[in-house]
Amino acid sequence: MGSIALPLLFGALSGALGGLMGIGGGILLVPLLVHALRHSQHEAQGTSLAFFIVTALIASIPYIRADSIPWALLGMLALGAVPGVMTGAAFAKRISARRLKAIFGIAILASAARLFAAPPMAAAGTVWAAPWNVLLGFGIGTFAGLLGVGGGILLVPVLVLGQGLGQHSAQGVALALIVPIGVVGAISYWRHGHSVPRLMPPLFLGGAVGGWIGATGAHALRGPVLTRLFAILLVVVAARMIFGRAAEAAAGASSTVGGT
Repeated sequence: MGSIALPLLFGALSGALGGLMGIGGGILLVPLLVHALRHSQHEAQGTSLAFFIVTALIASIPYIRADSIPWALLGMLALGAVPGVMTGAAFAKRISARRLKAIFGIAILASAARLFAAPPMAAAGTVWAAPWNVLLGFGIGTFAGLLGVGGGILLVPVLVLGQGLGQHSAQGVALALIVPIGVVGAISYWRHGHSVPRLMPPLFLGGAVGGWIGATGAHALRGPVLTRLFAILLVVVAARMIFGRAAEAAAGASSTVGGT
């Protein structure tokens, strides 16, 4: 029981936050897998991408029932995201885990800055032409494949501020787009041995429950205070990802000197 309790909890927390904010939840799940469960950065990212498949499917249901997803836009984004995530995953295997942690930490800091500003309000604008949205999807997919995240933390502000979508529609699109990103990305990481299959059942179960609760809450609640508290958590996690490795290296070097 003890071996599944933490993955179940981590899945529920990541799924709830993902469903609430229209993101994959990888910005929380990956650091938890690395620092709490002691898996490598590459394993955590591959497992995170697989986690998105179930969580995003479940979390998308309340958005679909509320008719919050513009399907034509989603199709254009997915057309670019699929090759994008393959490109990102290919680059990820050529980058050291230490460098990936630094990149991931910087991405989390950017996410925190966006959340500190609170979810953006819909702005006047029009949906971009299809080629631009295919290109946008490619960029989001590359980002997701490289860092093992869903990409919603970048996509949602672009859709709201750049294309005039409402917050719920943007989050619905982001969650639905995570499904093909997760499938392609997880397969790419799995082929190179960068996943932890034994963690997936409790993660999936927790993520499904958490994702439903978070997505349902997104249609019933406004939580700017919760959003800013979450942003503070992200800053702490980002600092651990960026500076923790250097501290560990310095500690190791110190112990080596002391022992000689």
